[in-house]
Amino acid sequence: MLNIQENIELASHTVFKIGGPAKYFCETASANELAEAVLWAKEKNVPFFVLGAGSNVLVSDKGFEGLVIKNKATGIKLGHSVSKLVIEAEAGAQMARVVAESVKAGLSGFEWAIGIPGTIGGSVRGNAGCFGSEMKDVVESVDVFDAKNNANSKLPTANCDFGYRDSVFKHNPNLIILSATLKLANGDPKKSQSLVAGYAKKRAESQDIGQKCAGCIFKNVEWSRKDIDKTFMLEKFPELKQFSNQKSIPAGFLIDFLGLKNSKVGGAEISAKHANYFINTGGAVAEDVLTLAAMVKEKIQNHYGVYLEEEIQKLF
Repeated sequence: MLNIQENIELASHTVFKIGGPAKYFCETASANELAEAVLWAKEKNVPFFVLGAGSNVLVSDKGFEGLVIKNKATGIKLGHSVSKLVIEAEAGAQMARVVAESVKAGLSGFEWAIGIPGTIGGSVRGNAGCFGSEMKDVVESVDVFDAKNNANSKLPTANCDFGYRDSVFKHNPNLIILSATLKLANGDPKKSQSLVAGYAKKRAESQDIGQKCAGCIFKNVEWSRKDIDKTFMLEKFPELKQFSNQKSIPAGFLIDFLGLKNSKVGGAEISAKHANYFINTGGAVAEDVLTLAAMVKEKIQNHYGVYLEEEIQKLF
């Protein structure tokens, strides 16, 4: 039976430690409970939001006038697909734990995901990636609950419309991710453990592990964007030539190049370690983050003529 609570502060449920109260709040431990919570919201005619680890989300200072569903379904199991082993992970499962279970099972191809905080559900929704890989590279299918039709279904990767930090789930909030099946390869656990250790070391050296932040604030600037004239930009801004053979220009590089590290608004500060990270140095509110982000976008636009797109998810 659902335990619907009222006026629950959301700051403690996000890594940023920012945000006002949810009018309604509940935790669900299974796909059935999650569906029940969504239907409850629909019956009450209030908006709903499914929250995972809260690692890439900014909550309004005013909170959320609806139901926040904290997904705590964390099951992970081995399965078979076309005579090969796969990992089936529920949406609330932490990425690091899924990595550990895949390595333990002798599977390889997911070691890179140790660099992603948060859950399987959030990572699939945002097609999260790091170290040159993305979720679309390993997802075989996604089990979803369609809140509009009150029905479960399985979406193959081709139907997930994965793009750079994008998917069908971002554009259709009625599709609630329940679990994902990951297709991996047989591997050597010792080699995988070594890879995981290497990725974890790189992450610790370049990111603000343990800080109150929400990961990358902005998407990298893809050369393929329609508003980007690659030839013109490489001629005008020689510092970008180092990225000419890559898919995108790191947003963090642009921010750092303009000397914006350590810029601060209220309690929100641009990280000295990773310029695409904003840190809650203490007492930051959502408005501080929004103002700092707006300042960064304006300076990048004025200098490079490029509009930075936000990666962080807002709950307002």
